[in-house]
Amino acid sequence: MRSTLPAGYHVPRKQEVGEHAVGGRIREMITSQNKTSRNERTFSEIKRLSAADLEGPELLRRVAQRLNKAVPFEAYCASTVDPASRLITYGIAEGMGGEEDGGFGNVYLDRIYFEEDLPVMDEMLRRRRTVQLLSETTEGALERSLRYRELLRPYGFGYELGGAFVDGNLWGGMDLIREEGDPDFDGAEAALVKRIAPHVGAGLKAAALRSRASSEQDNPDVPGVLALDRSGRVVSHTPSAEHWLRDLEDLDPRWRTESIPMVVRMVSGALKYALSAGSDKDHNLIPRVRVRGRSGRWLALYGSLTEPSEDRPGETVIVIGPAKPEEVAWLTLAAYGLSPREEEVVELVVRGFGNRQISQTLFISEHTVQRHLSNIFEKVGVRSRKNLLKRLYFENLLPNLVDD
Repeated sequence: MRSTLPAGYHVPRKQEVGEHAVGGRIREMITSQNKTSRNERTFSEIKRLSAADLEGPELLRRVAQRLNKAVPFEAYCASTVDPASRLITYGIAEGMGGEEDGGFGNVYLDRIYFEEDLPVMDEMLRRRRTVQLLSETTEGALERSLRYRELLRPYGFGYELGGAFVDGNLWGGMDLIREEGDPDFDGAEAALVKRIAPHVGAGLKAAALRSRASSEQDNPDVPGVLALDRSGRVVSHTPSAEHWLRDLEDLDPRWRTESIPMVVRMVSGALKYALSAGSDKDHNLIPRVRVRGRSGRWLALYGSLTEPSEDRPGETVIVIGPAKPEEVAWLTLAAYGLSPREEEVVELVVRGFGNRQISQTLFISEHTVQRHLSNIFEKVGVRSRKNLLKRLYFENLLPNLVDD
């Protein structure tokens, strides 16, 4: 049979085909290694930023700048959030084009935020998801999204990746946006955003606590702030910080310089370790400690690091104040020996979920939910949801709470 190939066409030998194939695999491996190395550098940089004592808006801007190196995007929106109401307290929109004339903000705040974004965020938090692709939310049909129809498409944008910065509660969020015609965000990019989310959430939370402490220093019930130099000595502190430290132990007259309280040393040391290069692969290593004071109240301490300037070296900043119920609940849950599934049920009960909502969230039957609740009541020694919440949360946080 006569060949129909064009004159001069070279048919590679079998060995040559193998060589080309191997070469292609090597190039793919090198590309993959480069991406992995780039992602690790980005994660490391953002992790350090999150512990750098930055204000919330500045932290979000710097996170976006670093993230763009590994997860390319043309525009982004970011915000700090009030964890109690989940409402935006500060918003940033860069690269959208329409934010200068106010049209972007009006469209977003007047309709999209309340009609679409809040329900989507609530669903993410219920499912414990910190990353959401717009293409997943709309099942591949972007036109289903009000956000896409009225905000993204009119400004020439398409795919979007949303991240929730959670540390116990929601403290902020960021949406990365690509121009129309660009490819969707892939799994590796979503995984990187998911990986940085707890660190950024912790950074936003620490910023909010510092802000509250500096604005309400005369109130002893608010968090306190201590600043430590490189040698670990306290160079400044708010009155409320000393108040909470005295609840932990009798302070030596030299406690600021030579006899630093043990718990402060622990948080400072954990911060140094968390920021060391060898700890970069630990996703959840966030310097904090929870300890019970002599008053019976649980206290929480968080560590961060200021960035050095030309005339001032970096300092370790530690926030100390009353712990929230969810921050110490795990200690109580562990004491009663609840199973992982029973702990999930308790967490949803705390959030006010009924049996039907719990069954839908955990994908189990309402009968199974009731069985878990019965087992939980028996282990904890209570007979109702109200008494369960009181036993697990309030008795540890408010030991003097009087029975109804």
